[in-house]
Amino acid sequence: MFFSKYPHPANFRFVEDFDPDSGSAKVGQRNPRVHLESFEGGIFRVVVRDERIWKPDPSLVKLEIPGAPRTNHVCVESAFDLTFLDDSGSPALATTPGQGFGLCGNAHLFQFQVPFEAQFFGLGGKWLNRLEMSGVRTKFWNTDVWSDFHWAQWGSHEIDPPYFSTPYVAMKTPKHWIGLLLDNPATTFIQTPGRDDTRVFVEWQRTLPRLVLGSEDGEPRLVVMVADSLAELTEKLQTIVGKTPRPPIWSIGFHQSRWGYGGHKDLVDLDRRFEKYDIPCSGLWLDLDYMDGFRIFQTSKQQFPKGPGETAAALAKNDRRIVPIIDPGVKQEAGYRVFDDGMKNGVFCRNVEGQPYVGLVWPGETVFPDFTQPKVRDWWAGYAKEFRESGFGAAWLDMNDPSTGPVDPTGMLFNDGQEAHALHRNQYALGMQMATRKGFLLAYPEERPFLLSRSGFTGTSRFSAIWTGDNVSNEFYLRHAITTSLGMAISGLPFNGPDVGGFGGDADDELMVRWVQACFLFPFFRNHSTLGSRNEEPWAYRAKTRSVIGHFIQLRYRLLPYLYQLFLRQEARGEALLRPLFHDFDQAGLETVLDEFLVGPDILQAPVVAMGEYRREVLLPGDQPWFDAQTGRWKKPGKSSVSALLPASPLYLRSGAVIPIQRRQPTDNHVDLARPALLCALPADWKGHTVLEYEFDDGLSYGYEKGERTRVRIEVDGRKDTVEVRTVALEEGFGALEPEFWFVENDRHVKVDGEAKSLKETSLALTGRKLTVYAAQ
Repeated sequence: MFFSKYPHPANFRFVEDFDPDSGSAKVGQRNPRVHLESFEGGIFRVVVRDERIWKPDPSLVKLEIPGAPRTNHVCVESAFDLTFLDDSGSPALATTPGQGFGLCGNAHLFQFQVPFEAQFFGLGGKWLNRLEMSGVRTKFWNTDVWSDFHWAQWGSHEIDPPYFSTPYVAMKTPKHWIGLLLDNPATTFIQTPGRDDTRVFVEWQRTLPRLVLGSEDGEPRLVVMVADSLAELTEKLQTIVGKTPRPPIWSIGFHQSRWGYGGHKDLVDLDRRFEKYDIPCSGLWLDLDYMDGFRIFQTSKQQFPKGPGETAAALAKNDRRIVPIIDPGVKQEAGYRVFDDGMKNGVFCRNVEGQPYVGLVWPGETVFPDFTQPKVRDWWAGYAKEFRESGFGAAWLDMNDPSTGPVDPTGMLFNDGQEAHALHRNQYALGMQMATRKGFLLAYPEERPFLLSRSGFTGTSRFSAIWTGDNVSNEFYLRHAITTSLGMAISGLPFNGPDVGGFGGDADDELMVRWVQACFLFPFFRNHSTLGSRNEEPWAYRAKTRSVIGHFIQLRYRLLPYLYQLFLRQEARGEALLRPLFHDFDQAGLETVLDEFLVGPDILQAPVVAMGEYRREVLLPGDQPWFDAQTGRWKKPGKSSVSALLPASPLYLRSGAVIPIQRRQPTDNHVDLARPALLCALPADWKGHTVLEYEFDDGLSYGYEKGERTRVRIEVDGRKDTVEVRTVALEEGFGALEPEFWFVENDRHVKVDGEAKSLKETSLALTGRKLTVYAAQ
């Protein structure tokens, strides 16, 4: 597999004739059939079928396109020239005349005309430290980065392709936002036009002036979406690929991990130390050392003398879970139950000789379950069920790219050895996620499961969170943690985050603080480090550093009611969690801002990502002021230089925002969703109207699907000398909401549901000095 070589359109034969009534196309001696579908909401699907070339769609997860079919929204001219129309009937996107769809053996590609001003985003979260993706050629092939690339490259340079694949591009044109998704798990590629001459030192490195999307194999399936904004486009994409199910609230807390934690003794010690230092932590993670000789689903008796259940019960007193690693590779060893059972049931991938394919990873010679087959996923789910019932609270799915060590993975065949490795590689991790989640639900059908996976593909959002893979403790990875997670967020994988602090190498005090400040509100928040590196627990640092790290972890828990609302809106509507500035604001130049981002609609972070810098330039978008959480003052929109002296980090609240927080500064994992403080960020002269729909439940079960939830509509209006708050209970299936309303200003009268309230001073510590806010009594 060449990671940096791509099919060239000059080697393709394009459609010579096309009958739109029958769907029959002529491409040389082949006559594939084309299915053009148009749906309400500006969504289109193009499927090309020819059973002599491709088997039917091999995807494990079928896309769900909402809305009723419609007609007359795709214009077809001779030779397969397609024009996709927006809802008003105006052209939004057109294929390249005479070269819209082409074949080269099993490979295919689509080509589109694009305006000169077009900009490109998404691509599934590439490790390119950029948001705007013009002038990029990229391949989608899940790699084991530390094995497939030399350390001199992955240590501090761009890597492509990384661990996960989402063949999706979002294009901004002068009139529309357009999303294009290749619905194909085989090796895919995208090439965007661009004018960035810094990437061109010989002319043939310049990308084509048209947008190219294709695959080296697999049935051609392309989804096109047209929208008026990136927010609308991202919601459409998320609805199609699968919205993130409501997670258990503990999973969006803080997690502590290290390769080197072994079992009961280490976990109990970690539990004691987090309690000693009043630092919340919801998950304690185990890397390879808890296993018996790297045998998956088999714990070491030395590490867990009485089994993991005893340890789980001890940690449950402080509401902590054990999250162990699970690799897909099964040790090839007669007498090992999982291997013997797998051989008996024929569940392993095969090689060309019809024998189980063997790789070399942690257990030595290793075989791999064939997750493309339903019977294998069911087999795996049985072991996952036992594993969950043994006391483990969640699972961390690693090495599922799949990693085969120094052995060529292309020899691993799927579907009883009948299908090539490349046809399914990208969705291997997805199959593992599906099987593990099923097993966990079999064990505890009333409890929301939590999985974290290294690799993933389109549809992973339905089953698992993603961490962005093995990284390094340096500024390079700190910077591109932001762009990678934002790219994933607008590509249909919202529940994601990096290894905070960096997995490889050593994070000193300043670097660790800046990592924590940058990522403390990411959807997934975990510190993880490798064996042989310095310890990175908060208490492993100087007392002052420990205090800062502890404060930002506490601040995450204080803001968990807000973060939880974002996850509920993701489940309901597909709203993005982490967002680039241009997701919510339409003004020129925001695509170049790589070190600021929005957490939901109301919080903007501008962390420091360069060591030794204690001031930075901040761009506040829009035309309304932002509340500076460091100083307690309002800042005008636009560019300004601000202080970023440690231990502070720039953070801003949007004008008119109502942000649910916990009333107390948390020192443990408890989250009180029923009694939040609703922090109203209202400037002195604010005369706007804000609506917040706040919802809460038990944070763990599926009871909310049966009505065991409470929803309250909260409206806030600014008058000349009064702020009026109205609350309307929409559902009360989980008890009454008991909010307090806190205001950042005390210049006006406050009425709550028609009753005048006095304002009492209270303090609130965010990212700088303690602020005085005013609680309505």
